[in-house]
Amino acid sequence: MINTSFKLYYLHISAALVMLPIMFFETVSAQIEHGSDKSIFRGAAGITVGGMQQQWVLKDSTGKEFGTLVQQSAPVAVSIPLANRLLLSVSNSGAISKFDTSSSSNIVDTRVTMSYVFPGEKFWLTGSISFPTGKTELDASELQLTNLLGQTAFGYKVPMFGQGTTGNFSLVYAGTLTRRMVLGVGLSYFYKGPFKPLKGATVEYNAGDEISLNVGYDYITFGKSARFSIDVTSTYFFQDEVSGVGPVFESGPRTIATLLYNLKTESVNHGVMLRARYRLPNNFISSGQEYDASLQLEGQYSIGTQLSEKIYASLIGEGKYYTPDQIPSGITYIETGEAQIGAAGADFVLLFWESVMPTMGVRYAMGSVTISGATYDVNGLEANVGLKFSF
Repeated sequence: MINTSFKLYYLHISAALVMLPIMFFETVSAQIEHGSDKSIFRGAAGITVGGMQQQWVLKDSTGKEFGTLVQQSAPVAVSIPLANRLLLSVSNSGAISKFDTSSSSNIVDTRVTMSYVFPGEKFWLTGSISFPTGKTELDASELQLTNLLGQTAFGYKVPMFGQGTTGNFSLVYAGTLTRRMVLGVGLSYFYKGPFKPLKGATVEYNAGDEISLNVGYDYITFGKSARFSIDVTSTYFFQDEVSGVGPVFESGPRTIATLLYNLKTESVNHGVMLRARYRLPNNFISSGQEYDASLQLEGQYSIGTQLSEKIYASLIGEGKYYTPDQIPSGITYIETGEAQIGAAGADFVLLFWESVMPTMGVRYAMGSVTISGATYDVNGLEANVGLKFSF
């Protein structure tokens, strides 16, 4: 059970790696639209702070409330261009998480990232390391908390506390096929160091490293009114190990495909996002058995417009459909992670000041989620505020 839970936590980290080629497409596409700029990271210097409240209420099959899972998080990110082609980023987040009588206040591991764009704007080199500032060695109540927070369908911004020292290295190539088309290829390696997951335990858990290959395509129409992007990332996972025991678990290779479409009209912007995550069966080495992994489908539609000169607003609809992961239990297995969730909300960007950009957002969601063999009706509420200071 611990093995599956920790793989869910790392899903949130590895998902960030998928965004690297998309970020690079943004840089290359900006060059296409606006022409070459001596400073690739012009306008990137700044500090982003925020606050978010996320809450999910779980009810069992009889309608009785099983519990309320609440988290307040406060992310902080700093970006500083050190040179025309070199960017330093540092991020962390504090969180207060509660479920019934269990609660925990923590910060997460501190991530430091260096990015360099080579001359010619075709290669992007990124290296990052997470310093172990977050808490490990969890007690029983904290382990229950992280098991719930780590459910991908809930989308908690801080689904874990500390996971020891980790790091990644990635190289992305993006080149123009035509004036309006960009093709990219990326390769990433994600290192995960050992840590002690349980309070009082002497053994260390070492989640398997990852190697990812990414291919992406970005197209901007001649009139710049529409943009289409597709990104596919395949990841191979090495075996998880427990000190003194050896290999215990191996995630099946995973492929994530993301499609983005944006259409700008005179007064309204439309956005569509579709994402599919498919993983081959997981291998529980300790039992010698393979079990089915979850297929996860997600979709989002947004429509945005300028309400006034200083206020931009978006209405958003979202949907998630997940099949379950199977995990061993005695001579059979139980299912976890199955979900059907729909959500609606709104985002606002305030443009009152040139160097300070406030943002606000709210979401309401409802559906069902299966956790460790039990199915719950759920409803969730999320509210967030943010400030980006540019300098």
